[in-house]
Amino acid sequence: MLMVLGASHHDLELTHLERLTTGGDLLDRAVLELVRSGSDTSLDAPVLGAVVVATCNRLEIYLEARRFHDAIDAVAAAVATAAGIEPDEATALLKVRVGAPVAAHLFSVVSGLDSMVVGEAEIAGQVGRAFRTAQLAGTTTTLLNALFQSAARTAKQVTSTTSLGAAGRSIASVALDVAEERFRVPATALVVGTGAYARVVAAELRTRGCQDLQVFSPSGRADSFAARHHAVPVGQDALVDVLAKVDMVVTCSGGSGDALAAETLREAVARRDTSLPIVDLALRPDVSEPARAVPGVQVIDLRTVSERVDPMHAGQLTAAQDIVIAAVAAFEEEQVVRRLDPAVVALRRHVTAAVEKELTRLRGKYDDAVAADVELAMHRVTQSLLHTPTLRAKELARTGEGAGYVQALHTLFGIEVPADQDAHTH
Repeated sequence: MLMVLGASHHDLELTHLERLTTGGDLLDRAVLELVRSGSDTSLDAPVLGAVVVATCNRLEIYLEARRFHDAIDAVAAAVATAAGIEPDEATALLKVRVGAPVAAHLFSVVSGLDSMVVGEAEIAGQVGRAFRTAQLAGTTTTLLNALFQSAARTAKQVTSTTSLGAAGRSIASVALDVAEERFRVPATALVVGTGAYARVVAAELRTRGCQDLQVFSPSGRADSFAARHHAVPVGQDALVDVLAKVDMVVTCSGGSGDALAAETLREAVARRDTSLPIVDLALRPDVSEPARAVPGVQVIDLRTVSERVDPMHAGQLTAAQDIVIAAVAAFEEEQVVRRLDPAVVALRRHVTAAVEKELTRLRGKYDDAVAADVELAMHRVTQSLLHTPTLRAKELARTGEGAGYVQALHTLFGIEVPADQDAHTH
């Protein structure tokens, strides 16, 4: 069965969401081990596959699960271990969806309909990267592959047929809109952080006309980031000087909350003629409460962004939702049909084996040319005979009568299709 356990800005305050997202690398490793242990124990495994989607305002673990409650317990325990909280607390914070609502939720997410900024451009890429990471780690299954590939197609259709996302709306762009309304378009800016979101921020600042872009990395990666993004790296020893001069600071490192220490900001502000605007886009704030309290520091954060976002045009939003609804229905129909795949495969194997047995006898009786003609003829007859049963399997699956098809195979041909065999294997 498909499941997703997760939380987003819709479900939790950002402070609670922050607790869940602590230790992202640990969670990735824990989920990987959970899936690997499942592959070792076969039918006893509660989790067959998983994809972890972690962004600045959501944490979601998509699963193909064998046992509902055991899967919840296993994933909640992994999240709790990674976040350093109790399993009961993790379970209470995670919202569970199962079955068709999983596809509906993911398709809405990748289409930007569930974002803090409706129609945001980054989320489809973030989900795509999470899916590819899971594929490389070997934690996906046939069912999860189908789910995420269908989601990607849906997101592309929403983008190409509606205006959602056409303007490149994102958390970064809305936050900078707010900052520019309050202050001005920055000619000089300092980016704190060098991760994936820092790249988005750097590109957005350049688009808005920022000529002098500098980067500071609490983890010491500023040089390589600066080389790739035509920025100037800033070391710890020069940080106060830069903060005293730049028009704006954008932080997105998501460290321990002390990327910009209170004393550093106090020293920098004392040398400025104007206040210091800081756009803090990290889920785990880069600017701590003591740092925010420094006179002259003005912070715009994710909460400010969520309060500022205007709804998209109602007609475009409705059109996008209609696309998602149709895509979910198509995905669900596809999965229903695929439940009879093992039965169809079993029938094909049965018929093919009988034909191959006869062909083996004929190859020894006739010369190669005659045997080849007979083999081609029998292949055509086989395909013709199997065409109608294959179509009927799809029709019966759609109407919920697949069990009768499986029973007919057993009655007519003695074919056994194990009850626990399905199409969604690794």
